[in-house]
Amino acid sequence: MKRIAIDGRLILPHMSGIGRALIGLGGALAELDAADLAFELWVQRGLPADHPVRSLARPNLRLVELPAAHMSLRAQARLPLEALRRRPDLYHYPHFDLPWAVPGRVIVTIYDLKYLANPDFFPRQRQLRRLAVALLTRFACRRAARVLCPSAFTAGDLRARLGAPPAKLRVTPLGVAPRFFERLSPAELQDFRRRSGLEAPYLLCVGERRPHKNLPGLIEAYARLSAGRQNPPRLAIVGRPYAGYRAPEALVERLGLGERVRFIDYIADADLPALYQAAELFCLLSRYEGFGLPVLEAMASGAPVIAAECGALPEVAGGAARLTPPADPEQTAAALAGLLTGGAERESAIAGGLERARQFTWERCARLTIAAYREALAA
Repeated sequence: MKRIAIDGRLILPHMSGIGRALIGLGGALAELDAADLAFELWVQRGLPADHPVRSLARPNLRLVELPAAHMSLRAQARLPLEALRRRPDLYHYPHFDLPWAVPGRVIVTIYDLKYLANPDFFPRQRQLRRLAVALLTRFACRRAARVLCPSAFTAGDLRARLGAPPAKLRVTPLGVAPRFFERLSPAELQDFRRRSGLEAPYLLCVGERRPHKNLPGLIEAYARLSAGRQNPPRLAIVGRPYAGYRAPEALVERLGLGERVRFIDYIADADLPALYQAAELFCLLSRYEGFGLPVLEAMASGAPVIAAECGALPEVAGGAARLTPPADPEQTAAALAGLLTGGAERESAIAGGLERARQFTWERCARLTIAAYREALAA
């Protein structure tokens, strides 16, 4: 039996995108019939007892706690030592900063190249840091037997920007958890609205408030939408702030939208289905995305979706979202108005979104990942 260690230290106490992807993949791997493989999920020590990762433990998937946080100097030494001690047949690292001294066979996941795609996304990131990210990502691609990408867009970006070998690249699209398709009762939704303070109708955007998410573009579009309406829905932007970046908050203040736009740093993972289902619609205008899982989760929850026509978003949406240029708030405002009005356009967006979201399952992601594991083990 081959033992595969999956580095899950990006599963944090407050769930992030990569952490949720690791939990989705881990749960599906544990349920698949792969009798010749055993999995270990390496997580950071001290996660809460009720954390969702605790429910993944199975006879073929063990949770192993490590005292080294992700992207710490300690991890650069601790991870290679842990790999030497535990001797997995394959080590799966889900980020670009693969520790240099990890022994044995390695497979990596590169979700995106946002730190390299456009320096304007991260203006405080110095040239030396961008160079370090590029070198680390190139090293990870060279060192790994296979490189997993959530989208064909990311695979193409790796080839174009860093010369990643095409023979190593494997596209393993992420999945949508079944809970997002399960409809909550009116009472459950009302309880969520009361607890979260989102009792008025709202438009929704989910994602950390980083520059590449283009939140100012969304806020500009929302301002145009609101200008022509007596009682416009609120705008809820859910995601933690990014250090040193306050352009979205400053724009809301400058446009006088303080009472209409609500910034929420964190919503419990268990409340995400209710967050999407209670929304009037979902909008993600990122200037760059390596996948865009919130788009599919919103679709699965029955929310019509507007997305930027760039990055991996058109690939993920597959024609089921209304696509708009991220730099054109006027066109986005028109799209928002069209989907809010109701009628055939809104119903078509909801039905198309549900059909599209059903095509993305964690089981499929796990089967594609296992196929890449077997290729790496045989390499």
